[in-house]
Amino acid sequence: MNSRIINIILLLFVSYGRLFSQISIKESKHNLSVGATISTIKAQSESEICVFCHTPHKSSSIAQLWNHQPTSATYTLYTSDYLTAKSYNAQGQPSQKSKLCLSCHDGTIALGSVLNTSDMTVNGSITMSGGITTMPSGSGNLGTTFVDDHPIGFQYNNAKDPELVVRAWPWNTPVKLDPDATTGTIECITCHDPHNNQYSHFLQMANTNAALCEFCHAKSGWNASIHKTSLQSFTPIGSTPTTVGERSCRNCHASHNGVGVPYNLNLSEENTCYQSGCHGTTNGVNTKDIQSAVNKMYRHPVNTVAGKHLNPDNSSSVATPNRHSECEDCHNPHQSKSGLHSVKTNLISNVLTGVSGLTPDASSIWTQPTTFTAANPVTKENQICFKCHSYNGLGVAANGVSGIIGPSGTYITDQAMEFNSANKSAHPVQFSTNAQTGATAPKPLASRQLSTAWNSVGTQTMYCSDCHGNDQEVSTTVPEGPHGSNNMHMLRGTTASSTKYWPYNASGTTLWRLIDVRNNLNNWSTQMFCVNCHPIFSNGNWFNKAHEAHETRTVTISGKAYGGVPCVSCHIAVPHGAKRSRLITYATDVSPYAFRDGGINVNLILGFRKASSANSYEELHCYSLQTGCHNHTNQGGYEP
Repeated sequence: MNSRIINIILLLFVSYGRLFSQISIKESKHNLSVGATISTIKAQSESEICVFCHTPHKSSSIAQLWNHQPTSATYTLYTSDYLTAKSYNAQGQPSQKSKLCLSCHDGTIALGSVLNTSDMTVNGSITMSGGITTMPSGSGNLGTTFVDDHPIGFQYNNAKDPELVVRAWPWNTPVKLDPDATTGTIECITCHDPHNNQYSHFLQMANTNAALCEFCHAKSGWNASIHKTSLQSFTPIGSTPTTVGERSCRNCHASHNGVGVPYNLNLSEENTCYQSGCHGTTNGVNTKDIQSAVNKMYRHPVNTVAGKHLNPDNSSSVATPNRHSECEDCHNPHQSKSGLHSVKTNLISNVLTGVSGLTPDASSIWTQPTTFTAANPVTKENQICFKCHSYNGLGVAANGVSGIIGPSGTYITDQAMEFNSANKSAHPVQFSTNAQTGATAPKPLASRQLSTAWNSVGTQTMYCSDCHGNDQEVSTTVPEGPHGSNNMHMLRGTTASSTKYWPYNASGTTLWRLIDVRNNLNNWSTQMFCVNCHPIFSNGNWFNKAHEAHETRTVTISGKAYGGVPCVSCHIAVPHGAKRSRLITYATDVSPYAFRDGGINVNLILGFRKASSANSYEELHCYSLQTGCHNHTNQGGYEP
C-alpha cells in the first residue's frame, strides 16, 4: 500500500471523527446557531456552530482556540456538615476548564459575547434571537451559587470518604478529574463532555441504573438496599417509565439545582421521600404511604419542623430548639431493605439497617443517664429512639420529666432513665426481664400473664414500636412504625380494631378501672391498651390476686368518686419502667408518673413490696393512708 493511499485513509478517519463530533453538537442544545433544531435558544443570523466557543485565530490565552469571553465571577460553592465531618478541606474555586463552561452557564456573560464572529470580526458579538442575551433561567443557567449543585473544586479523596470508589491513577476513563492525577479535582468535565451528547445532558457515560453516579460513589450497603433493587414501576416527572431500582440515585438526588440544600435532594427533606414516586399520598403499587401517617393527630414532627437535620446529628441539633424528626433520623435510604421485625426481639429489622444511634451508659436506679456510647450502625431499635428520647435530646430532665410538651399534651419523659437496667422494673425494651439487674426475684411475670405471642418470659425483648405506631391495621400501603397515629401517645393495637386507650377509656375522661374488667364495661377487652399483651382476666378468673381483691372496691379521692379502683391508682401512668417492682408508683412521685386526673393525684400507694408470685399478694404487701385502703400500721420492708 503506497503512502498516498495511507494518507487518504487517515484523512477519512480524521474527517469521520470530526463529522461525528460535529453531528453530535449539531443535534444538541450546544448548537446555538440560527439553524439549530434542538435548542430554542439560537442566534439571529449566525450560521456557524463552533464559533460560540472556538476560533482558529486570535483566540484567548485561557484555552486553546478559545473564543468566548471569560467569566470573572466568584462562586459560592457547595458545603455540608457531612463534608465537614469527613474533614474535607474547603474547596477552591472551579478550575479554568470549568470556568470555560461557566462563561455561558453562570449567566453573567452574554451567550454571543465572543472574541471573533465567523467572519473573524475582532471583539465581535453574536445577536441572539428573541432578545436573549445571557443564558435564560431554567435553561442551564446555574448562577454563581453552587450550594444546590454537585460539588466542584473538591479533590477526590477516598481516604477521607471510604464511600468513594478506590481508583488507581491515572483513571484513563471518560469520567476523569482535572487533571487526571492524585491532585485532580472534580470539575464540569468530570461528568460532562461538551462535544458529545450521545448519552443526553452531555454525560461522559450512560447513567442507566445510575452507572455514572456509581462510577465514583459506593455507598455502604447500597447494592442490597430496596432503593437499588426495587422493581416498583413509576414514571418520574418529565421522564419515561422506569423502576425505582433503575432510577436509584436519581429518585432522590439532583446533580444540579437540587431543592433540598444541602445533599442535592430533588425536593426538601421529607418531600423527597413523599413525591419521588414512593411514600406519599399518591404512592405507587406496593409502597407504603408514610405521608398520610405523619399527618395524623399524634405524630413525630416530620412535616412540621424543617432545616434542623444535620448529617451526622449531634446533641445540639436534636435538642431544643432544634428538635426534629426527619426520615433519615430513623431510616438510612442507602441501606434500608424490605422486611419488618418479629416479636420477642429488639434487634433492628431490615428497614432500619444502617442507621446511627446511641446506647445509654450505665447509671444508678431511676437516674437520668447523661453519657452514651455511639452505635453506628445500630443493632437495636431503641438505640435510634435514644437519640432524642434521652438526655441527648432532652437535656436535664428533673426526676425524668423534661420541660417539653409532646403532641399528646403531656411532658416528654426520659426513656433512657425509664428502661435503665438498674430500675426495679421495666418493659424489656433495652434488656430482657432476666437481665434487669435492679429487679428482685421473681423477675419475669408468669407465662399465663402474657399472651401467646409473648411466651418467652424472662428472655424476650421488644421494640418501642411494639407499643407505639400506626393505629390502622397494617396492609401493603399502611406502614408500621411510629410515624403517626390517631391515638394519644401514638399507641397501637395488635388487631384490626386497633383503637387503644390509656389511661382513660374511649370517653377520654374516665380512667380504666378494675370494675370495667369484672363487669365487662367500656369495651375493655378490645380497647384497654395493656390487654394487647397481658390477658389479665379470662373466664371469670383473674391472673393476679391483687387485681381480684380490688375488683369491686370503690374509692373517693379528693371528693371525687371513681366507682372502682383506677389502674393508675397503683401502676405508673408512663409504663416504660419504674423505680419500684411491677411498675408500681407512689403517691409521692411526680406527674406524669403518678397520674393527675384534673389536678387530682389518683395514686394511693405509699409502700409496696413484691410477693413471691401473682397469687401470693396479701394486704400487708401494700401501705396507704387512703381510708379503707390498706391504711394499716406501716409494717415496713417496703421498696423506697
